[in-house]
Amino acid sequence: MSRGLSIIALLLLAVVSFGLYQLSYEVQRLEEELIELNRALSQERETIGVLQAEWSYLSRPDYLQDKAQRLLEMRSTTAKDIVAIEALPWRQDRGPAVGGPQPAPAVTAPALPPMAAAPAPVAPVSSMQVAAQIPNKPVAAEAPAFDAEVAAVLGAMQRGGKEPRRAQ
Repeated sequence: MSRGLSIIALLLLAVVSFGLYQLSYEVQRLEEELIELNRALSQERETIGVLQAEWSYLSRPDYLQDKAQRLLEMRSTTAKDIVAIEALPWRQDRGPAVGGPQPAPAVTAPALPPMAAAPAPVAPVSSMQVAAQIPNKPVAAEAPAFDAEVAAVLGAMQRGGKEPRRAQ
């Protein structure tokens, strides 16, 4: 009986030793993975810091004003820019000007293109017709959804446009 017990104890010792051997290698692998993740995390934090510094540098008011003046070709208004209303060309798609003298078309300036979405003339509407078109639903019922959407947009703007990360 002691011989069978010795064999069982020896097999049990071999199984436990093999399990501990595998466990120690698994722990080492997980520690190396943790070190790599920490290294990647610190690299990402450093990158975020650099990007925030670049954003601060590029969003300076004096830098933006200089860029706008150079690239947008904007300039301050001068006295030469102020003209009488009669000197402005009349839009061709609106027909002749109502009242007053007809402005002479500018010879040097090209005709302005018609507006893409020019509103159509509107007939006068009585107050009874307006009252009949108003729905009986209170408008405040739509306000909570709108307020929630505005709050979400403002919150995202305050966070710098970054949404919180979700667990995967």
